[in-house]
Amino acid sequence: MIVNCKDKIEEMLGDINYLKDSRPGKLYPFNVRVGIVQKRPPRHDYFQYMLEMGRTNIERIFDGISLGGLKELIFIFPERWMSIAEQQRFMSVIVKHPEVNTIERIDIITSAPLLISNFYSEQVRILTWEDDKNYDKE
Repeated sequence: MIVNCKDKIEEMLGDINYLKDSRPGKLYPFNVRVGIVQKRPPRHDYFQYMLEMGRTNIERIFDGISLGGLKELIFIFPERWMSIAEQQRFMSVIVKHPEVNTIERIDIITSAPLLISNFYSEQVRILTWEDDKNYDKE
């Protein structure tokens, strides 16, 4: 069986049912699903083919450049490509992007607290795997 990156994202975030209108006072005009990786580092083999996902869109978002009609955006450890100030502003910059109304969903896999603080708990999943116990060793 061949598994692609989108399948892995669905495996990690597919059980998040939060919709943009689920709470009064919408956070964003699109749906967001966030996976928090606690122990696996971005260099783990599991993320090997996904690490570049979203990288080019980060610059487009901050510069207000066209996203090429993308309806779904995926970011894998986007903090690797942003300063601390950019991490703090990331979601507010997306909301101000000229094409924000065409975005239907954003999926983020991260371990950055600055990014995580932008979301409701219903939008977030803590991701764990069996081999996480290997990272408890000092």
